[in-house]
Amino acid sequence: MANAAHLELIKQGVEAWNHWRSQNLLVRPDLTGANLSGHVFEYANLDQANLAYANLEGADLRQANLFRACLQGANLRMADLIHAHLEAANLECANLEGADLYKTNLSQAKCHKANLSKAIIRRANLVGANLKATENSRTDFFQANMMRSNLYMANANKANLEGANLIEANLGLANFLEANLRKANLCRANLYRANLCRANPYEALLKGTTMPDGTIHD
Repeated sequence: MANAAHLELIKQGVEAWNHWRSQNLLVRPDLTGANLSGHVFEYANLDQANLAYANLEGADLRQANLFRACLQGANLRMADLIHAHLEAANLECANLEGADLYKTNLSQAKCHKANLSKAIIRRANLVGANLKATENSRTDFFQANMMRSNLYMANANKANLEGANLIEANLGLANFLEANLRKANLCRANLYRANLCRANPYEALLKGTTMPDGTIHD
C-alpha cells in the first residue's frame, strides 16, 4: 500500500512534488499500488520510487526521471513515456500495451515478461535491457538501439525492427513470425531456434550471427 503522505504530495502536482524531492534526497517514495491513471507527471522526479502495481494507465510521464524505479506489475497501458529516463528500472510483468516510449532510455531495464504489444519504442535506448519472454506483438522498435539486449523466448510477432541495432543480442527461441527485420544489424546476435517464418530480413547485417539452425553466418 502506498504511503499516504507521498500519495497526497504527488497529487498536488509536479512542481510541489519535485520541490519536496529536492528537500528529501534520502527518502524513497512509496507509491505502491497507487491509482494515478491519467495524471500528468511530465518532468517528475520519480528516481528510485516504488510504483509496483501502480495504475498509471494513460498517464503523462514525458521526460520523467524513473531511474531505478520499481514498476513491477504496474499498469502503464497507453501511457506517454516519450524521452523518459527508465535506466535500470524494474518493469517486470508490467503492462505497457500501446505505450509511447519514443526515444526513451531503457538501458539495463528489467522487463522480464512485460507486455509491450503495440507499444511505440522507436529510436529508444534498450542497450543491455532484459526483455526475456516479453510480449512484443506488433511493437514498433524502428531504429531502436537494442545492443546486447536479451529477447530470449520473446514474442515479436509482426513487430517492426527495421534498422534496429541488435548487435550481440540474445534472440534464442524468440518468435519473429512476419516481423520486419529490414536493415537490422544482427551481427554476432544469437538466433538459435528462433522463428523467422515469413520475417523480412532484407538487407539485414548477419556477420557472425548464430542462425536458427546453429550455424554461424559468415
